[in-house]
Amino acid sequence: MTFFSILFALIAEQYRPVTSSHWIARVSARWLDWVAGEFGGKTDAGASPVGARMACLVAFILPTFLVFVIYVVCMVTYPILGFIWNIIIAYLFFGFRQFSHSFTLVHEAIESHDLPAARAALGEWYGPELDTSQLTETEVISLALERAIIGSHRHVFGVLFWFLMPMGPAGVVLYRLADIAAQRWSERGDFNLSEAARHFFYVLDWIPARITAMGFAIVGNFEGAAYGWRYLTQKWPDSLSSVILASGSGALGVRLGEPLSEPDSDEALRMAEAGEPLVYEVGMEPTERTMRSAVGLVWRLVIAWMALLLMLTIAVWLG
Repeated sequence: MTFFSILFALIAEQYRPVTSSHWIARVSARWLDWVAGEFGGKTDAGASPVGARMACLVAFILPTFLVFVIYVVCMVTYPILGFIWNIIIAYLFFGFRQFSHSFTLVHEAIESHDLPAARAALGEWYGPELDTSQLTETEVISLALERAIIGSHRHVFGVLFWFLMPMGPAGVVLYRLADIAAQRWSERGDFNLSEAARHFFYVLDWIPARITAMGFAIVGNFEGAAYGWRYLTQKWPDSLSSVILASGSGALGVRLGEPLSEPDSDEALRMAEAGEPLVYEVGMEPTERTMRSAVGLVWRLVIAWMALLLMLTIAVWLG
């Protein structure tokens, strides 16, 4: 049932994408804003540490519990309703096109050698947090690749992991709400609230992030992905994203993130005496061809996941 639920949801999402302006996205945002306002908006100091943790429990657990109860009731009464409920939740929360559409706009502009259009598309994707006016073509491609790699994990592979957990569709809702809150509550300027949301999402995403990183290594350049995972995670400040980005860049054979700083002579001597390997950049500078390779990398991993699910489904049927 899980395999066909995901398959039908992915097919439906290709024909009728669930964009960031879809009603489910608006409802999720309003719900999270209401909870944040109730627990953190009544004083100038924002939410207390205890209040922030309570906000996370209310914002994430209540919708998750509701979806899980509906799923159990459907499965107990009429399993076909449970199957339909799985498809609906997977369709609403997978969001494959939420990142692929923006990536395609940047890619098409780069392919047409229209750097201003590529900058504009990238700026709209990132939002006001990024000034794209002075970016070179290589920087535009690099930032688009980083955003797409993280987007593929948080909208597809991380969601898929939680869909396979015993909670089924409830796990999908839990993961996506935590991801949205970690980003949305950070914009409110409430330190305790944003830290609680980020910590909650960190716990949920620790295992899926590493499974995605392993998946990139399997379907891409294994040696490059393994080296990046081991030595190049320091290039990004976020510990979850750094694992995925380091593995993804190595799998693609390109350089992403800030360039590594060269060790001075004293540091190089210390590393040599301690037997520590010298960390170096791997791969080439990203180009338009790399963007096409990134699309292929993501789809290969999607196909690998689906093939594994199909084999498990057949094994369960035969067993």
